[in-house]
Amino acid sequence: MFSKPFNLILVYVITVFNIVVLASPFIAVILPLISLNTRSLSIDQGILTKIKLVMFFLFFLVSFLMLFYLFLDFLFGFSVRSSLKNCKRFEKIKDYDFLSDIFDQIKTKFDEKTVHLYIKNSDEINAFAVSSFNKKAIVLTQGLIKHYLVECQDPKRFLNAIRSIMGHEMSHLINKDFLPAFLIITNQKATNFVSSILSIIFVFITRLTSMIPGLRSHALIVNDIYLIIRFILTSFNRFVVYNIYEFLRRFVSRSIEFRCDRQSAQAFGGQNMAFALSMLGKSGYFTLFSTHPGTAKRIKKVQSVKMTESTIGARFVDSIANYFSIMFLMIICLLFAKQAGVDIMLRRYIQDHEVINRKLMILWGLIKNIL
Repeated sequence: MFSKPFNLILVYVITVFNIVVLASPFIAVILPLISLNTRSLSIDQGILTKIKLVMFFLFFLVSFLMLFYLFLDFLFGFSVRSSLKNCKRFEKIKDYDFLSDIFDQIKTKFDEKTVHLYIKNSDEINAFAVSSFNKKAIVLTQGLIKHYLVECQDPKRFLNAIRSIMGHEMSHLINKDFLPAFLIITNQKATNFVSSILSIIFVFITRLTSMIPGLRSHALIVNDIYLIIRFILTSFNRFVVYNIYEFLRRFVSRSIEFRCDRQSAQAFGGQNMAFALSMLGKSGYFTLFSTHPGTAKRIKKVQSVKMTESTIGARFVDSIANYFSIMFLMIICLLFAKQAGVDIMLRRYIQDHEVINRKLMILWGLIKNIL
């Protein structure tokens, strides 16, 4: 029941570790200034305050870039386009018109009229669903369809099996199961971008400082500490944190696969879903979301599920978790913006530009009149 919220919590744990790696240059600067004898930091408070502001600003920048990338991707569908490489709409492929009726049934039962069905030119037995703000797609591989054609002697059972698999993927789609993995990708992109810029600036400053008489040794020490800390944190993140995350994610995601099987069974009958699974062998198939649990266990859980007359919608817990994850990211962004003084910088910029300030005041007046 709480697999999606737990999955999203794991995503934010990874995000925290990525931000710690991002902070490694500042750790390298502060570490030589810590006195072991007095257990204090021998640094001017003004400089320390500025370092804190810069760190908060970087954390704000990462969260802002994540939101910005999410917005652009949902708007223009970059990740969907990437996932749909070597895929074609089934209507454009000869001899695939038999999918038309069952796909219409899928869209009606799950109340998703804007979804498109794609066929991927691949021999692997696979299916997945991807989505953005303006594009939703279910993908079946040619290998999956050919596999069912060979295994199913009865044409009706063949169509029922394909429909059940599409129902499983539609459940992924309506519950937005791609969101945790997508947040991980956006965080990595944002962190890598900021980290690359920060690394260039840090190396430039240390080299520049090393040219100043009396500061060369300190600059070299800071640079060496930075390289060591970055190596340790990056290695720990890659080989320990990510492996633990992947293990927990796969374990938690099993319940998501059971939910998808169940919702497809509710849409078109448990026996049809069980038959579709039985044709896949012991391990089933793989999707973009997780490693599937064993087929025998999935069949046992789904075969007695009765078909319902009502439409199938997203689970309440999953919907709340999806909205909460985005809202939580926005709150983090605003919190770091406040700590970094971004709001003060914006106010000063607007105040120094009378034209912008005047237009914003007019806009605010119009909004108040409307409200």
